[in-house]
Amino acid sequence: MRTTNRGVYALKAILALASGSSKENPLALHVIARNEKISAEFLQQIFFKLRKAGIIAAYRGPGGGFYLLKDSGAISVLDVLEAAGESLEIAPCSPRQTGSKFSCLDYEGCSAGQFWISLEKEIRGFASSRTLADYL
Repeated sequence: MRTTNRGVYALKAILALASGSSKENPLALHVIARNEKISAEFLQQIFFKLRKAGIIAAYRGPGGGFYLLKDSGAISVLDVLEAAGESLEIAPCSPRQTGSKFSCLDYEGCSAGQFWISLEKEIRGFASSRTLADYL
């Protein structure tokens, strides 16, 4: 498993948002992009996905920007990564959702596959047990 820049930047940006914004005081995308050294265009794509997933919202107009829709303790790292389009799949050994580019038809009968499936579950469990509040 290798997380792409999308996942790395999504987590960095949302942590910046969680620590520096609120509904009453939204944070402008260009400020986050500058402070976190992320392309504003790329960050806009990421925030589009996070908005669609219901993790963040935008306030338009003068003084506008983005803010979290939920408390930082209610948003897991897994929520952010999945919303950004990241996959924590590490091997083609477990049943995948329809349309996945990886799959193994023998995952149930393969001893080695059981290791990879267990490891993936551990990673997903770790990411789902950590919230944004844990890193603020």
